Amino acid sequence: MKRNKITIEIHSLLKDVIRNIWVVILCGLIGFMSFYVVTHSAYDPEYTASATLVVNATSSGTGSYSALTTSNEKAKILVNIFTEPSIRECAAEYLGIDSFDGKVTASVMESTNFIELRVTSNHPEKSYNLLNAVINSHHKVSNKIFRNAGVSVIRMPSMPAAPSNRIDSGNRNLVVAASVTVSLAIILALSIMRNTVKKESDFTEKIDSKLIGTITHEDKKMTLKEIRQKKKKGLLIHSNAYISLRFTENFHKIAAKLEHMKNSSGDKVFAITSVAENEGKSTCAANIAVSLADRGNKVVLLDFDFKKPALYKIFNEETIENGELSDLLNKKVDFDDFAFRAFKKTSLSLAFNTKPDPDYRSLIENGSIEELIEKLREQFDYVIVDTAPLSLDSTVTDIICRVDKTIMVIRTDTVIIDAINDHISTVSKISPNLAGCILNDVHLNILPFSITGNDESGRYGRYGYGYGKYSHYGHYGKSRSHSKESRPEAEEATAD
Repeated sequence: MKRNKITIEIHSLLKDVIRNIWVVILCGLIGFMSFYVVTHSAYDPEYTASATLVVNATSSGTGSYSALTTSNEKAKILVNIFTEPSIRECAAEYLGIDSFDGKVTASVMESTNFIELRVTSNHPEKSYNLLNAVINSHHKVSNKIFRNAGVSVIRMPSMPAAPSNRIDSGNRNLVVAASVTVSLAIILALSIMRNTVKKESDFTEKIDSKLIGTITHEDKKMTLKEIRQKKKKGLLIHSNAYISLRFTENFHKIAAKLEHMKNSSGDKVFAITSVAENEGKSTCAANIAVSLADRGNKVVLLDFDFKKPALYKIFNEETIENGELSDLLNKKVDFDDFAFRAFKKTSLSLAFNTKPDPDYRSLIENGSIEELIEKLREQFDYVIVDTAPLSLDSTVTDIICRVDKTIMVIRTDTVIIDAINDHISTVSKISPNLAGCILNDVHLNILPFSITGNDESGRYGRYGYGYGKYSHYGHYGKSRSHSKESRPEAEEATAD
């Protein structure tokens, strides 16, 4: 078993990048600000004033080409003279200052007799004045070397308007891009190295249990108002016209396996649990119960997550008189008077709480839960129990010991492999009734411009394409509640 095998899954990578995009943006800003601080703290602006000179030979020559060649040679000599310290001393004397606080550079334009003369200092006006001084005083040195050359200014000096050593924006962008790239690389590396179940092949290689079924990812079709109000919306296969057939068939296959367990071993009471929150445990329990009822079975769904009940939200139910499961377990309501809720025109009965019960531990200790399970076992074909997450409530193990089979829901890329296997081992030690696991929220393979997946026959097809929707379920009416007197006998369905 390769528990530490590295798995690359595109949806997982994209999810982590989107979830941590603020880190990427923050790293980009940090790179930008760091570049700004470092460069500006050590930055000394320099200003360069420049002028263009032309050198003309004054001696008579045999032709214009010869004169140009001579002028070019004299220009090269003059360039070296401009960089001599004696030129700077003459310029300082011309300005009446003690020293020449600037840098003089000169160059000859290729194959010409033009000289580009530049003076650089820490102030634009200083550079301008120093350059003028060099132009007006250089003859004191150059005339000593050759007298047959004339130097004229063809482009007068101008005051520099901006620093000549401006910070390169290209380097700034490079630093920002590098910061963003490094942060993305770290996020992707952590995502790849995270040892979770990212796809079905990971389950068979890393999890110490049997896979009962796989539930593909299904988007919740929510309105803008529901998103703005942060309203949670359940994914019920029997009440949503937009649920894909693939998602629905996933639960029908699991329900068929539960029927096989009952026919072969007589198992009727199934606990649906998970390791952590938000793994889709309650949604799976609800849809398994709905699927079993669709197949003609008389089913009751119990919400034994007393800390944080969720089934009432999935079924969009509110508080009704004599309809709280905690009141039934605490003997505040007699079993015959308890108002089981019937889910639409199906044989599914619902019993749950709409608020937490702080004294739920006593219900296990005094035997109320076990007594209720045994009563329901006699009246229903299946009892589906939604428990709290194993890692958050120690009483889940006590409930598991009182059911026929336990099914653990594992959501892809949520819980670390070691934690999953530890809880599987714990459940197996407490009771040998672990039927297996459901892998929830499995993303299909991504191909360009389409989403494809492999069905059990091995054929590929576009997700949802050609299958249609379960739109015919939308014709049923609203759920109702009924008391013991209004419920049919055990062998009859509860449909109207």
